[in-house]
Amino acid sequence: MRTRFLIIALIFLTLDVHLLLSQPVELDYSKPEEVAQKFLQLYFKGDWFGACKLCACEGCEDQMSFMIKKMDEESTITDDTKCTFSLDKFELDKDGTTGKYYFTKTCPDVKPKKNHIDMKKVGDKWMVEYIYRRDKFL
Repeated sequence: MRTRFLIIALIFLTLDVHLLLSQPVELDYSKPEEVAQKFLQLYFKGDWFGACKLCACEGCEDQMSFMIKKMDEESTITDDTKCTFSLDKFELDKDGTTGKYYFTKTCPDVKPKKNHIDMKKVGDKWMVEYIYRRDKFL
């Protein structure tokens, strides 16, 4: 139990230091492809809280903290820094303010996995809708 607490504390400390050193995200929020690309880059390199800056959902940081805790409890924290992704296609919903960006995640020695992130237009900015839902991780 103490070891888990130390691991979680170390993860948060590392992420906080990284956030302090990272530069602000500059991209064209009117293009869902740019937002999805940057979000997935940050997410897969482990800058989950940096990726939260591109989320439209309330409590994204809480979502990430919960996700990290669940992954630690289940011993499923993986090193996605060696993974790559390719954006496949964007499907805009009929309302014109939501959509899905499909991508393929490729990791060494693992079969490529297709997934998607939900996108939402908030004002004139495209943002990621959510990251974690019911034990489903990217």
